[in-house]
Amino acid sequence: MNHLLLTGLPVAMGVPASPGGNPGVRVYIDFDPPNYVFEYSPTPGEQFDAYVCVDRLTEGMMSVSLRMDDPMTACPGVFAEVGWTHLLPSSDPPLGPPWEGHGIFAVSDYCYNDDPVVVGAIHLVYLDGSCCLELLDHDLCPWWVVDCSNERELDIYCVLSHAGVGGAPCPDGDCSQVPVGESSWGTIKSLYR
Repeated sequence: MNHLLLTGLPVAMGVPASPGGNPGVRVYIDFDPPNYVFEYSPTPGEQFDAYVCVDRLTEGMMSVSLRMDDPMTACPGVFAEVGWTHLLPSSDPPLGPPWEGHGIFAVSDYCYNDDPVVVGAIHLVYLDGSCCLELLDHDLCPWWVVDCSNERELDIYCVLSHAGVGGAPCPDGDCSQVPVGESSWGTIKSLYR
């Protein structure tokens, strides 16, 4: 059922398969928004938050697709506890964390033009060691951001940065690479044929 909901969501929202109003949109994990802090070295037993953020929103944002690996599973022994809080007001029930199922499609009742928009908070209790909190492509709607235009156009975001905890090396984000090209738009268009 969730598969059908997520697959049909962009169609129901009237999302066309053409680039939207946020061609440079980026998603990243920040320990101190809006300061672009991508690394943090906590002390054992410390509770802290990492925030999933979206910036460069020329046309605002109504929704975004997100997925991560569960930090407890991806980094065994590093965290004593992990939680998630969805921070976009919505009339829908609160979303689970982006590491459940295929990921989440965070939909808001409001248009956000903040720079950055803080989508959610990852709550962590640190034990010891290092971990990279890595943003992954959503299984059903990878890298999607829906803008606030009347047409609710679709943008493909890039990952500015993942987040390193305790000195963990993280892969580079893909924002410095060439923007998403025709082949990706062709893939999206094929969903509606």
